[in-house]
Amino acid sequence: MAEALVEATGAGAHIELEDVAPDKIGGMVLSGSFAPLSPSERQDHIWKSLDQHLNAFERTRVVFIVTDTPEEYEALKKAAG
Repeated sequence: MAEALVEATGAGAHIELEDVAPDKIGGMVLSGSFAPLSPSERQDHIWKSLDQHLNAFERTRVVFIVTDTPEEYEALKKAAG
């Protein structure tokens, strides 16, 4: 899955994946390449790459992928206190 995310966003992306009980996976992708894209365009971009790299069963295990720019993520962290 990480390979598909790197392909979709570039080698400079920060990718964090985590297991979600009982047998799922979720994660976060921070990339400057998201800046000109709307939230739905970001998700479409990610899922197109996942669809090319994962089989149907593997795709059903993915429960969420957060797509932010590094600046957006820092602003969210700051706002959360």
